[in-house]
Amino acid sequence: MIIGPSPPLLVDYAPAAASLFNNMKLPAAVVTAGMISLGFATRFPELPRDTLEKVYVQSLRAQCAKLERLHIVLGLVSVTSELIVVLWAAVAVNQLTERAYEPASSVWELIHRDCDLAWSAVNSHYILGIIGFTGMLWLRAYVMLLSASASKSLMNAASTGTAAATCLMVSIVNRGVESGGGTAVDRYGNTILDLFAHYAALLLQLATDQTSPGPLQLSAMVLETASLCFMFNVLLTESDDAFEEQVNEDDSCPIDAYDVLADDNELSKLTKSEVEKLKTCVDLEEVEEQRNSFLEKTISTYNFHVKNSTWLQR
Repeated sequence: MIIGPSPPLLVDYAPAAASLFNNMKLPAAVVTAGMISLGFATRFPELPRDTLEKVYVQSLRAQCAKLERLHIVLGLVSVTSELIVVLWAAVAVNQLTERAYEPASSVWELIHRDCDLAWSAVNSHYILGIIGFTGMLWLRAYVMLLSASASKSLMNAASTGTAAATCLMVSIVNRGVESGGGTAVDRYGNTILDLFAHYAALLLQLATDQTSPGPLQLSAMVLETASLCFMFNVLLTESDDAFEEQVNEDDSCPIDAYDVLADDNELSKLTKSEVEKLKTCVDLEEVEEQRNSFLEKTISTYNFHVKNSTWLQR
């Protein structure tokens, strides 16, 4: 008599599944608070005002303004992604608590059978929010380093370190997606892209379901696609030689800035950014001269009154 393998033991894994969703909801809520504080409650760093000792070219200031706009959009996308995680996880926990689910052989089987869309959505949006949060940190750190007159090597170190952290985070997610429920069948794929594709396919399938259509879900997908198209259009049309004008070693105002601007031969040899820098230097020199002249008049007037006061006392 040959005894076959015993069937797997079926257990009510709904509480365990609810615990998994709670594990995603709490970190998402904490990250959302940090994003709101960093992205909207705190002002984006700015380059210092031009002085005679240091002048920032206009192209670099324009580039920092673009980074500020990108920071706002990135913060908006990241915060909304994490809010979607909180909402979807909360609804899933309520459903797992309120409803009676059939027993399953594992938590993965229950999630894949009854909560597949919610679980893939929670993981996808949580990852997008974390990556966007990392991008926000890099944008702020880069402009802060420019403001602090950091060397190019230090700025490259900060950029490569942030890129390394991003690569490691994506790798961690890839390993998690590849592991899945423990077997080659119980998983979404091999990489993070498979997770995103699975989530989009489930969302589209549910949105176009004939028995229970989801017009708002379909509208969300259409609007998100339009948003990405607008974003790529902005990046393509407004892109220029990014960070071409780095902070040079000698970025102070030259002594003969006015003479160079008055000489047409010397002026023709300069680039547009160099001409802008010289004009800024001339303006700063005029302001400095006016300030010094005002101070000299004030001191002269004060000394005159002091002398007259002393003479009258005598």
